[in-house]
Amino acid sequence: MSEEVPVERRDIGILVALSIAGGVLIASWISTPSISPQFFQAIFVGACLLAFFLFIPVMGVRLFVDDQSGE
Repeated sequence: MSEEVPVERRDIGILVALSIAGGVLIASWISTPSISPQFFQAIFVGACLLAFFLFIPVMGVRLFVDDQSGE
């Protein structure tokens, strides 16, 4: 499988939106939501974690959708 997969802006936008929303949910689950550095750090950590683990599934869904629309 030597096919290159180009990353588009839309893919990065979807990944960022999912990661930030998931980061807020993870931070809310871990600590009490408040305006504090600890809460913002928890959001950042959760978003980074989700971005790392969701990159391949987001790209896979895009390739699947592109293949379906191409047929």
